[in-house]
Amino acid sequence: MAQAARSILSLQAATLGERQLSTTTTRIDLELPRGGATLVQVDDEIDAVALVDLCIGLAMPTDGHVRFLGVDWQARGARERLMRRRRIGTVVQTHVWPAHMSILDAVLVARLYHSDRPRDEVIAEATALARLFGLPGLPVGRRETTPHRALVRAACVRGFLGAPDLIVVQDQALEATADLAVPMAQAIAEALDRGATVLWIVESLAAEAARFVAADQVFRLGDQGLVQVRRR
Repeated sequence: MAQAARSILSLQAATLGERQLSTTTTRIDLELPRGGATLVQVDDEIDAVALVDLCIGLAMPTDGHVRFLGVDWQARGARERLMRRRRIGTVVQTHVWPAHMSILDAVLVARLYHSDRPRDEVIAEATALARLFGLPGLPVGRRETTPHRALVRAACVRGFLGAPDLIVVQDQALEATADLAVPMAQAIAEALDRGATVLWIVESLAAEAARFVAADQVFRLGDQGLVQVRRR
């Protein structure tokens, strides 16, 4: 238990649920220490999404425990889980661009809702991140009028904005975008320097962007469950 207390995120015999590529239930043991980066190759996209939901408290394991900052997600009600998620940044494409909201507002909404920072200050930080990721500024249009390239980069801004304690990345578009390799590595390095923890769930450890990340631990989640691997 002492190791879990030192971890930003701790999964202890946590069940992933039904899996497409295996008929067996997978129990995951994973400790993410403060200031460390972890890469997990997940063979199936549905498993990848399910793992993200477990980590950020959107889904509960049927067995085992998932603790964020030492607190079991299951021990808190829906409102407190929502408040605790303000300390988590996610880089994903699913359900983050509401049709009724501009991309700018979708990027800013979580940080403005969960903090009392002035809007201009948050916009300035987001603009600096946008330029790091290759945008001239933050996109202001709606999802349907914004190029996919800009959406991918805006998702990166959204995930790193506001100095979250935990950053979870699960965006397959990043793995096919070679020109984001260096910016992602830089953003992750800066997050680690300030003590954040990064979990990047990838389809392939050979992805260009993932190859530039100096990960402390690397795993593969497949038919044999979660297995630690050595990067070449």
